[in-house]
Amino acid sequence: MMNRVLLFGSIILLFMGCFSAEKTAVPFKVNPAHLAHLHEEITVGEKRLGTVWIYCEAPDYQHVGDEDEGFTCVDDVSRALVFYCRQYRSQPSSELLDKIKSLTAFVLHMQAENGFFYNFMLPGGQINTTHQNSLAKSSFWTWRAFWALSELQLVDAEPITDLKNTVKPVLDELVGKLQALCPYPADTAQFGGVALPKCLTELGADQASVILLGLGNCYQAAPSDSLKNLILSFGNLLQRDQFGDEQTPPQLAFLSWQNYWHAWGNTQAYALLRAGKAIQRQPFIEAGLNEVRHFYPYLLKKGLLHEFKLVQVGGKLAVHDEKPFPQIAYDLSPMILAATEAQRITGDKAFGETAKQLAAWFSGKNPAWQAMYDPATGRCFDGISSVTELNRNAGAESTIEALLALQALETIERNNLKK
Repeated sequence: MMNRVLLFGSIILLFMGCFSAEKTAVPFKVNPAHLAHLHEEITVGEKRLGTVWIYCEAPDYQHVGDEDEGFTCVDDVSRALVFYCRQYRSQPSSELLDKIKSLTAFVLHMQAENGFFYNFMLPGGQINTTHQNSLAKSSFWTWRAFWALSELQLVDAEPITDLKNTVKPVLDELVGKLQALCPYPADTAQFGGVALPKCLTELGADQASVILLGLGNCYQAAPSDSLKNLILSFGNLLQRDQFGDEQTPPQLAFLSWQNYWHAWGNTQAYALLRAGKAIQRQPFIEAGLNEVRHFYPYLLKKGLLHEFKLVQVGGKLAVHDEKPFPQIAYDLSPMILAATEAQRITGDKAFGETAKQLAAWFSGKNPAWQAMYDPATGRCFDGISSVTELNRNAGAESTIEALLALQALETIERNNLKK
């Protein structure tokens, strides 16, 4: 027992020594092996569909289904599709193209007649059309599908030209639906005394940021005035959801939904940076840079947070109900993507260092002092519930969000070496 205590103490000292260094090393390299384990191709009718198992439980890490939801979903298949599209652009291979084709086929298969997407698929290939988180409507899974299919349009590979042409009208249909999503952008609503864009208090700034990522990709693939106007509309809404300043909480963070900030899926800064670069809109870029520059160091000093509420007290903004847990990969990934994008746009390596400090969470600089990502297997644990509780399951969301974050870090490291 004493040896184990000494070993644990030595590991902590080693981590502390690493993180007090002037430069923070990239914690791990991308290993998609566990994602490959979660991936399974199935046949539905005459279609070959690529799926990703949602759940994978310790200690044997076999696939686990859910009777209520299903075994795979558009949310996670879309995440995987984004990852593989980006991986192909840096390391092209026929194997990656095969995965891209089959995952795209799954996403397209899940589109409903109304143009939106169902989310879950049950064992046997039946679409779950009744679960509340699987209804074909304006929702996270629909807009995540939009983002993933738009990412496909940025892949330059002759073998998928026909597939991209098939996807284009699907994207156009979704863009058409976005035209009516926020008909009164100037309207505001009050939550906790904080005035917010009414549309975002219903849609959620976090969900709007996924939409903006898709719009930015569509514009990059095929620029048009109508797409630019939509990007301006959603980007302007997100800018109005940013609060505080360099000294005033919440230090230029973007709220997520109503007057709440939560770490998971908080991709507003990343989306504004990407969209601002696509349409050369400097105010969007500055808004994204400000969150990375001021809010992320604030979070790091606190040891990270999962959520808080912003309220007006005596005419001043105040942060209430801070919650440090749970902490999950989906908390870290959006910030790492934003920080690496900030370096890519500005060339300032200080943003890359911020990304590395955030990514240190995966290697053990977290409240539990436990490595969350295993580079040997490519697994990422599902989360930290407290300083003593670790969820060692390794499902699709955690694994893919970790891979997306590490992929972004590898990209800027590669770019740094070329200079």
